[in-house]
Amino acid sequence: MSLREWFKVSYEFTPLVLPYVVAFVVSGTLWGLLWRHRDRRAAKGFLLDVSGVVLLSAVVALKVSATDFGTKLFWWNWRFLGVSAMAVGYMLMAVEYTDNEDLVDWRVGGLLSVVVVLTQAAAWTNGRDGLLYSVTGLDGGLLVPSFGPLYWVYATVMVGCIVVGVALLVRVFHDRVGFRVQTSVLVGTIALVMGGVVLWWFRVVPLDTLAVTSTVKVVGFYVAVERLQLLETLPVARTTVFRTMEDAVFVLNDDGRVVDANPSAVALVGGRSVTGAFLDDVLDVAATADRDDTGGGDPGTAASDGGGATTDVGERDDAAAVDGGRAAGASVLGSDEVTLVVDDEERYFDVERSRFQEGVGAVAVFRDITERRKREREITVLNRIVRHDIRNEMNVLHGHAQLLEPHLDDAATADYELVMESATHVVDITDTVRELMETITSGGSMDGEPLSLPAVLDAEVAKARSNFPAATFHVADVPSVLVHGNDLLSSVFTNLLNNAVVHNDGDDPEVWVSVDVDGDVVRVTVAEDGPGVPPDQRDAVFGRGAKGLASEGTGVGLYLVDTLVSAVDGDVRIRDAPQGGAAFVVTLQVVGGTEAGAGDAVSDDSAGGSGSGDG
Repeated sequence: MSLREWFKVSYEFTPLVLPYVVAFVVSGTLWGLLWRHRDRRAAKGFLLDVSGVVLLSAVVALKVSATDFGTKLFWWNWRFLGVSAMAVGYMLMAVEYTDNEDLVDWRVGGLLSVVVVLTQAAAWTNGRDGLLYSVTGLDGGLLVPSFGPLYWVYATVMVGCIVVGVALLVRVFHDRVGFRVQTSVLVGTIALVMGGVVLWWFRVVPLDTLAVTSTVKVVGFYVAVERLQLLETLPVARTTVFRTMEDAVFVLNDDGRVVDANPSAVALVGGRSVTGAFLDDVLDVAATADRDDTGGGDPGTAASDGGGATTDVGERDDAAAVDGGRAAGASVLGSDEVTLVVDDEERYFDVERSRFQEGVGAVAVFRDITERRKREREITVLNRIVRHDIRNEMNVLHGHAQLLEPHLDDAATADYELVMESATHVVDITDTVRELMETITSGGSMDGEPLSLPAVLDAEVAKARSNFPAATFHVADVPSVLVHGNDLLSSVFTNLLNNAVVHNDGDDPEVWVSVDVDGDVVRVTVAEDGPGVPPDQRDAVFGRGAKGLASEGTGVGLYLVDTLVSAVDGDVRIRDAPQGGAAFVVTLQVVGGTEAGAGDAVSDDSAGGSGSGDG
């Protein structure tokens, strides 16, 4: 008898086999699709579970289609291996998905392995004692087993694995609102599977539905992975971020009570437990910025109630605030700045309150901005010193020096000019520092507006020619374009032109200014014939306080250039100049193409005469 003839005699395809064949094909196909995600966290448990479904579907299809009793028993015994893979795989998936790997150590793994191996051995030797199951005959061609005590021990262990997995997922469902859809799929599908098993156990349905319902579960797995990004965004990732954030985070329920706090938040309140308390009671900060101000007081005067931050307690309106945010459909409830006393030190916090996108509960994030506030105060003091004290003193020096000019003889003229040049240079430095302070305190995000590039360059080149009469400035034609800039854009070219001269060690420095329009950007190049900038210093010279060259530079000019250009979505780079020195290339955004009605383009012919230093 050939193999084909033997198969025809031993197996008969009936309508009862069709659901299991479909289950095998579907689960096998989805296993292949899920295999692409095998490197993701929790994927190994998924694949083990689905592998069990594929095996179970195959052996049940063969068992149902077998024509003789012995063959049916043979395939029935393989059923236990598939069920074991499904139950253990589901638990491993849930354990890893919820970041609870500590629940499954080598002892648990060893115990489960022993149960699986002993059960499979008992299945193959079952005919001798019937402790696992017994089958007295067929009912409509189907095996009708009676389960022995070993079976119920095995079933208890496997159901226990599933219960552990479900419990972990239910906890995520309760604590992590953003993962409720994913966990609902995982729990709902396993509930369908267990419901079918229980009905089969009690003989409500004569047919073993486990393979079919498990295939439905696999379909649910696939939808969750592909559509709900089940393996892309896991609760463990959000938990890790929550735990490691330097900002203090308080999670609130719809009543405005604290339901969770990360370690930074616990430290902020002195290590005491605040779960269940109103945020207003804890820190005198309501759930929204527009809270009732009838309560509260000076945040630095209240007595501590357990250490950490202390404030006065005002009206409790957290629940109304959270409710109001939901009613308005807002995701951000508000933000403001508060002052808290932490460990007897006054500190400043930027507080932002947001609703979860799912519309349940809110989160309050406290970011410590004390150091930033200190720096801003220091900058304010420095700015005052620069703008008033130094600048005023230099203006006095400059004015009195001018009074001396008529009384000087020819021998003192050179010294007089040096004094006047230095005084003017110090005043220019105060302008640069003042502009730098304005940039820092504005956060580097100053509003931009269209500016005439020819007008800006015309004014700055004229100023440079006046300040450095010994230098020669060559300016090519400047296209009439509008660029995206602001009032401080002129400082960019002031510093570049000044640097091109003061960093030049020659007696007759020369500077070349050229402009190139390239689509929606324009590049302004300021080149000089000085010593240049070595390639390994070209990034460093734009750093705060970096001079890059051994000269009398201010140390902040190029940092200001980089900051101001970046603030208007531009860029500045250093290249080698054809003349042998450095070429600073400033890239700016063109606004509206060519400037309509712009003034004359800057050029050597229009921007100066022989007195300017042009040869």
